[in-house]
Amino acid sequence: MKQSLKKEPLTELTGPLFPGGENRREELRHRKRRAAHTIYPYALVVMDILIIVVLFSILSVLRHGGDLLAVISHRTLFAVTGASLVGTYLVGGYNYATPKHHVRFISEHIIVSAGVFVGVFFLIYSFVAYGKQMNSARSVIAFTLIGFTATSIVYRYILGRIQARFELRNGICTIGVSSETIDLYHRIKKSGRALKVLPFSINEEEVGKHLVEGDPDSPIIQSMSSLNLNSSMDGHYIEYYVLTVASNELPPILKQRLIIALFSRNKVYSYESFITDYLQLVPPSLLSFDWALQPGFTLHRSASYARSKLFTDRVLALIGIFMLSPLLILTALAVRISSKGPIIFKQLRTGMREEPFEIYKFRSMRVGSEHGSKYTVYNDERLTPIGKFIRKTRLDELPQLFNVVKGDLSLVGPRAEWVDLVVGYEQRFPCYHFRHSVRPGITGWAQVNYPYGQNDKDTLEKLGYDLYYVKNCSTMLDIRILVKTVYTVLFGHGQ
Repeated sequence: MKQSLKKEPLTELTGPLFPGGENRREELRHRKRRAAHTIYPYALVVMDILIIVVLFSILSVLRHGGDLLAVISHRTLFAVTGASLVGTYLVGGYNYATPKHHVRFISEHIIVSAGVFVGVFFLIYSFVAYGKQMNSARSVIAFTLIGFTATSIVYRYILGRIQARFELRNGICTIGVSSETIDLYHRIKKSGRALKVLPFSINEEEVGKHLVEGDPDSPIIQSMSSLNLNSSMDGHYIEYYVLTVASNELPPILKQRLIIALFSRNKVYSYESFITDYLQLVPPSLLSFDWALQPGFTLHRSASYARSKLFTDRVLALIGIFMLSPLLILTALAVRISSKGPIIFKQLRTGMREEPFEIYKFRSMRVGSEHGSKYTVYNDERLTPIGKFIRKTRLDELPQLFNVVKGDLSLVGPRAEWVDLVVGYEQRFPCYHFRHSVRPGITGWAQVNYPYGQNDKDTLEKLGYDLYYVKNCSTMLDIRILVKTVYTVLFGHGQ
């Protein structure tokens, strides 16, 4: 005879492991929602392909006339479609969690689409159309790419607004109350998604209190005895269940319920795995020497990737120096005119495998400022008038292209820190040195996700992003970082 686990006490379990559903209609509704999340990216891919095919076909007929099959170039259409899908993927266009109605997503979509536009024309006229007669005019290709970008942004904006409205009734259930629960609440709140955190505690003395003391907007802690794992609580659809206390603190019945939830295809995470997968950083609580011993850990082990990245970095740096030479000259003149001192600031930084090297930057501070605070703060008084501008626009970092050519830096990687700072960091943060296992970069995952560090707390937070990159570095992640860097530079984020 089947019975519901929801009504069992937390100390024992007397029924079968998989109980029968008490509310079949509710269960079916939640299955449909889980199915919708699963097919979501595939549905968007199909939608994008249809948009591109329809636009390309209509423009081809209008431009060339005649029968559609006779005037359409399948090779060109394939190149346009493939490049557009890859570009959309890079900005999270197929990720359900991406807030597609936010300005950042729209801006990054436009930035990557500009890159796709140039890349498609290079691909088509250098390879696809080489030695062959082209059926598609340049105007057809151009207006297809522009039309797709505009349509994609509009319909994803609408989807994002609809999703945000539905998410007002969605939630994340945290099992246990601890400092990690509070950290998760703040991170979800900062992410911009309208997910409600529902904390459940084993300790009855905590029940009825606000999760964050003194914050009346923080959620009320509920009793673990009222917890169910049927994907719905307090009228909220639960997207994720996150364990924020050690598993050995949980009663056996609760562990069994979590197993049931896993078999029922609910998303059950530990705090560490949720932060890593959902927010894409290594959480501070995981930063220990054991981190590198985790199953599946990789540490830049692909020699071919490392060599190809170094070669590509040098080629792109040389191209960048040539194309940006007028800007380099103008910035150098501005630094020289605005304040006394050298144009180039040189400093000893820690590189790959902790090898020191001398980094080049346009000087943005008054001479002797390096003897003051080791952290740069917002509106730092040591900045020169032109220094504030070139820091905000990242123009001060352009001379680092010469470091890339020398092999000291990569275009993408953890920030190269001052040697004097690194000594202290390695003493205070046990696994700080792991970030030196890859070549440091002009830009990186931490730089595009977190503002300039001003204290140890910021340094530890940025370390989490750096170590995520160390573990997951790839060509696709590098391209994502470059796209986000363009957005950061254009909109003046950070310092």
